[in-house]
Amino acid sequence: MNKFKFFLCASSLAIFTLGGIVSIAAPDVEFSEDENRILQPLPEIDGKAIVDGDFQLQMNDYLTDRAAFRNEFMRIYAFSQKLMGKSEYNGVYVCDDDWIIEVYNEPENTVQICDKFNKAAEKTGLSCSLMLIPTAVSIYDDVLPPNVSFKTTQRDVCDYFYSNTEMNCIDLWDTFENNRNDVQLYYKTDHHWTTDAAYLAYKEYCSTLSFEPLDKSDFDIEIVSDKFLGTTYSKALSAFPSYDEIVAFKQDMTGITVTYPQGEGELYADEFLEKKDKYSYFLNSNQSQVIIENENVDNGRVLLIVKDSYANCLVPFLMNHFEKTVVLDTRYYRNGASFAAEECGATDILFCFNLNTLDTDTAIAGIY
Repeated sequence: MNKFKFFLCASSLAIFTLGGIVSIAAPDVEFSEDENRILQPLPEIDGKAIVDGDFQLQMNDYLTDRAAFRNEFMRIYAFSQKLMGKSEYNGVYVCDDDWIIEVYNEPENTVQICDKFNKAAEKTGLSCSLMLIPTAVSIYDDVLPPNVSFKTTQRDVCDYFYSNTEMNCIDLWDTFENNRNDVQLYYKTDHHWTTDAAYLAYKEYCSTLSFEPLDKSDFDIEIVSDKFLGTTYSKALSAFPSYDEIVAFKQDMTGITVTYPQGEGELYADEFLEKKDKYSYFLNSNQSQVIIENENVDNGRVLLIVKDSYANCLVPFLMNHFEKTVVLDTRYYRNGASFAAEECGATDILFCFNLNTLDTDTAIAGIY
């Protein structure tokens, strides 16, 4: 028995030692493709940080992020959670029909955020529209685990906003609920909506502002990837993933110029299709500002879109109705919507955010 205990201790020590050596010897990776996040960098030695304990916490995160066979162990952990019948872990619900849906946290700042939107719209002095996008946790709630319930739903939050604003409200609820079985409105492995859902939202926007929307037949609809594993998969790391398709509604770009902070570019960034973060194919990921000029439109109208990443696949539809479309991600653009509106000569403004991160989105702080 003593020999067995000795063997067990020696084996465990050898495994941990070998794992530590492999972890230290391995190249220092800055970004995890599987988890789609930046890893903890090696902390600098600092006396105050050591005394405060911050250095030790950062070093622990650094070593944990670079532990040998980390992804393999995470997949084993995810599989074990599923075997034990757990349907919620690491910020996602593991649902029926291969859905992995982002956990919805009860909102705490609805009144304050609604007030911020109203003040931002008033400050611009322009015609503003508000599009709040429900997420899969609401539209496909029938696939959620049976023990999941909410005191305050996304519908409650949306109704509060739309009842307490003078902006033009783009209400997507009926459209999404009526079409949920005909088209897949969200990726099963990512928190974003699909391009089909964005097209439906585009039609609602056009209806509200009396534009004639382009028909699907006006686009060249192409499956650009059938191997997409998004942000919710990165949290669940299922051993047997179900891939999503990414669809693009392409069109003739003659007379249309797309300018990013780094210079002119393409509307779609093909290089991201070879990476884990394939949703960044739309609008070349999250840019502080994108300017799209359309010489095919002559109506004197300029649209300013203040948005989160959901709008990235919506913009290619909206740009067809304005001489210029300016897109702001206020997580990175800090001058505020009113300054940008004056700078670009906006005639119309669209605030476009999803309802799952609205309560905590740092972009809200930049809309002034």
